[in-house]
Order: sequence, then C-alpha cells, then structure tokens
Amino acid sequence: MKILFAGGGTLGPVTPLLAVAEAWKKRDANVEFVWIGTKSGPEREFVEKEGIRFFWITQARLVRWLNGEWLWFPLAMLSAFSQAFRILRKEKPDIIAAAGGYTSVPIVMVGRIMGIPSWIHQSDVKPILTNRVLAPFATCITVAWEKTLHAFPKSKTILIGNPVRASVRQGIKARAEIMFGCDTSKPTVFVFGGGTGSQWINKAVDEIQDELLVIANVIHLTGKGKMNVESSVGVPLVGTHGNGNYFVIESMTDEMPDAYAVADVVVSRAGAGAISELAAMRKASIIIPLPNSPQVNNAEVIREASVVLEQSSSTPRDVLNQIRRLLNDPMKRLALGERLSITLETDCAERIVEMLGDK
Repeated sequence: MKILFAGGGTLGPVTPLLAVAEAWKKRDANVEFVWIGTKSGPEREFVEKEGIRFFWITQARLVRWLNGEWLWFPLAMLSAFSQAFRILRKEKPDIIAAAGGYTSVPIVMVGRIMGIPSWIHQSDVKPILTNRVLAPFATCITVAWEKTLHAFPKSKTILIGNPVRASVRQGIKARAEIMFGCDTSKPTVFVFGGGTGSQWINKAVDEIQDELLVIANVIHLTGKGKMNVESSVGVPLVGTHGNGNYFVIESMTDEMPDAYAVADVVVSRAGAGAISELAAMRKASIIIPLPNSPQVNNAEVIREASVVLEQSSSTPRDVLNQIRRLLNDPMKRLALGERLSITLETDCAERIVEMLGDK
C-alpha cells in the first residue's frame, strides 16, 4: 500500500500526519509513503528524517481579499495542479492524507478526479479555509475538537482527537539534563514559538532571561532565522549564562521529546501541534496565541487547562510572573497537565490507521 501525505508551509499540517505515518509503519512494515510539501517550509527536514520521499509543488495561497497576490494566484494554481497531476500519475497512491496547508488543495482535488480516496484532518478548533474547500472532495474527515464537528458534513466526519507520535512520549529526563546542560538543582523552562518560531516570545525571553535564569534552566527554541543577533540570543550555545544554564537553538527534531521530558513549565504558541504534544506529555503550559489567527480559538478551549496570555495585553514581565507562579506551585502544574491531557485526545493515530486501512 502507498500513502501520499500532503501538507506543509508550517508544522501544523505536518505533525498529525507524521504521527499517522509512524503508527502505520508499525502496523505494516511494507507500507510506502510519499510526501508533497512546500519548497521552503520547515516540513522537509522532519519528513526526510523519517525516510519519507519528499516532493514540493508550487504554493498557491487561497487569497480572501483583493491584493497583489491575486495577480499571481491563477498562474500559481495552474502550476500547482499540473505538478499534482504529474506526481499522482507517477506515484499512483492508494490513499491521500492531508491536514491542511495550501499544497493539499490541488493534490486532493486532482486525486478526486483520478478516483483516489482521501482523508483530511482538522487540527485547529476553527476550520481552516483549505479544509473547508476540500470537504466536498474528501472521502472521510476527522476533527480534533467537538466544537468543530458542525463545520463538516455529518455523514463523513468523525471526532477523533489530534494524533501525536509515540516517539514524542519517549524522551528521557536524565539524558536531557546532559544534552541541554541543565543545573539539576533547578527546575527547567522550555520555551518555543511553534514550528516556525515567534519573534515576540524570543524578545520576551531576551528581556527576562537574567531574572529567569536565577530560578530555572531555560531551553529556548527560537525557530529558524529568528535568533536576535543584537542580543544574548545571538548564537547557539549551551552552558552557564548569567546566573543559570541557558540553551538556545534555532531548530529541533529528535531533541524535542527530551526537551519535553525535562521541562517543568513550557511557554508556547497555541498551534494545534504544540497543544497536542503538550497534552500528550501532560505539561503545565503558558500559552500565548498568535493574534488574529486560529490559535486564538485553540487557546480559548484550553483556557481552563493552561495559563493563557494575550499577546496584545501582556508584557515580558507578565510571562516571567506566570512562570514564577507555576514553578512555585507543583500541585498547580500537575493539575494543569492532567486537565490538558483530558481536554484533548492524542493517542489516536492507530485508530486513524485502522479507519483508513478499511477505505
């Protein structure tokens, strides 16, 4: 059997598909995977690390209002559909799997014309435009949140949760302490801004790090190209910095499970992938959703299971104060982690594989 995954641009459409690929490989060692993504997105590094063949097609954004992109859109879409047809004709997949991202639109639509069944997954609470467009063309649809069920046809939509790779749960705290240069007498704070990083969070960490390092180790994942070269977040380093241990790096793949394992508190954006991994790891988290994005809706449904800060009304000092409160309250951290794990089902990759295997 051959599965073609489509998605990229950010890691949001990628992480649930990787979870399904991992579970499918355990069920059937002979299954073959192909991935269609974007030319410059972060997904290629993650996909190829799993030994999956990767192709990219033109990213034709679905523009919702008049601007300069309208001039490019028809040509980009024509190119994307042509590329999709050539790849599907050559690869002849048995199933197409997508979880959003502009590359999924031509792949699923052309697949429908060619008679290839497709599954699309909605990770965010608010249905994304690409999945709404693709819903009529999909064979089956799964959603992560009950609030999202109404947005898709009842006859082919299932509430299933958000799959997380089993490997994410396999981090080792002792190994992480060595890898990240942690002072074992202090708790650890893991800070990241999702798959592409967050400049706002990075600058906040830079402002508060001297005070923060007095009370904790800090593991800081900035995102590629988002290191602040004019500050102490200027170069990747590990070791003692100021009054504590500080590890800063632009990107992680295999190191993520260990970063989760050692973290007492996590500061993150509210992307579906990040929230899902935090739920799977039962982590106390401080969530700062990206304004005017689907992350705002994601953060709202986990407000009782995490500390949610609105970027527009928060300061770096607010972030530091919330970190302090959680570090000083182990029972609160435990309660938040447990509540988050109950709020979102994440151990569902095998169930999805069984469902798709019957298609």
